[in-house]
Amino acid sequence: MSEVLMHAAQVVTHHHLFPLFLTLSAYAAATWLFKKAGQSPFVHPLVLSVAMVIVALKALGMSYQHYFQATQFLHWMLGLAIVALAIPLYAELQHVGARWKSTLAAIVVGSVVGVGTAMLTAWWLGGSHELVLALATKSVTTALATVVAQQVGANVALAATIVLVTGLLGAVIGPWLLARILPNDDAALGTALGTCAHAIGTSRALQLGERCGAFSALAMGLNGLLTAALLPILLKWWGA
Repeated sequence: MSEVLMHAAQVVTHHHLFPLFLTLSAYAAATWLFKKAGQSPFVHPLVLSVAMVIVALKALGMSYQHYFQATQFLHWMLGLAIVALAIPLYAELQHVGARWKSTLAAIVVGSVVGVGTAMLTAWWLGGSHELVLALATKSVTTALATVVAQQVGANVALAATIVLVTGLLGAVIGPWLLARILPNDDAALGTALGTCAHAIGTSRALQLGERCGAFSALAMGLNGLLTAALLPILLKWWGA
């Protein structure tokens, strides 16, 4: 009986859809735990689901290359999810239009300062050239960060990790900090989260309110565009 069960388990785990099932199951479980914890940002479903998947891959002996190839569908869906952020932005278009000057200024300053301070701090502390380049992509969403990292010659895996950590820190600290600096200003909070914490921050902003999410979606998109356009110029001036 045990041999039959082991054979059945091997058949299931070697199926080409199993990595996709594993990912969705881990995220569903992490989301349930997130809700049970009162939606605390310290129990973010992204962190929990990533940890669950890593443990499962290690236990099953499945290579990351196989897992990545089998979950390409999710990467395709990620693009659609980003485009869908236009819906809350359209719903709050009137409020966005009323504050477009201050919002645009905040995004531009946040984008330049975010990249510049990260690179300068790493360089001043003696960080490697590879680390400095990877930090330049820290505030754009993972899908864009991997492309930008390849363009500037940064380590893609390191850049993706830094992007993930940046987004999580922004989602956890951002609302707490802005509530003390600019309380009850959903536009400012959304702009800050989208500019500094990309998609993870925008996900948190949508939980806080539609207006906050709309400004965050706008900031995330414009910050990504500015970073992709200005980063090669900045690195050329830097001498990288």
